[in-house]
Amino acid sequence: MWKLVLSFIFLFSLSYSYEDFVQYEKGYYYVEIKKGSFENVNSKLLEEIKAHQWDVIHTINVDKTVKMKSFYKTHLLCKAKYLREGVQRFKAIGVIIPCKMAIFTDGNTVKIMVEDVSEYGKIYAPGNREFEKFLIKVRDELIDILNRTASRFMKSKYTPYE
Repeated sequence: MWKLVLSFIFLFSLSYSYEDFVQYEKGYYYVEIKKGSFENVNSKLLEEIKAHQWDVIHTINVDKTVKMKSFYKTHLLCKAKYLREGVQRFKAIGVIIPCKMAIFTDGNTVKIMVEDVSEYGKIYAPGNREFEKFLIKVRDELIDILNRTASRFMKSKYTPYE
């Protein structure tokens, strides 16, 4: 029994070990990275997306489309495992996929944002607890991608030995 409890505590601490980088605002989570070029941060972000077994199914070059002088991309993401599970829980999931993650420069800062997908449960399937739990799991993994990307450029205030 103790092994099970300790294993749970260990896994929980791993999944939330970088949480101090992420902030929340108006339906999305984000990190702000002040050190690192857009190209380098975007490269590390794509590595983290792949490490979490997500696929970038398309990238919208917002900056080129609207002829911006600063960098701005939106990555459309999908994870086959989650899509299979999501279809079982909510057939109309096609209206809310793919997940979106934006990365852009704001002055000397690179900002990465991801939508709060857990809100979709309240909008599209109110009362469907299984679907809401599923969306929270997806949201938490997207937040972990943000945290782990940020941790490559910043030191955590909770782990001074980094």
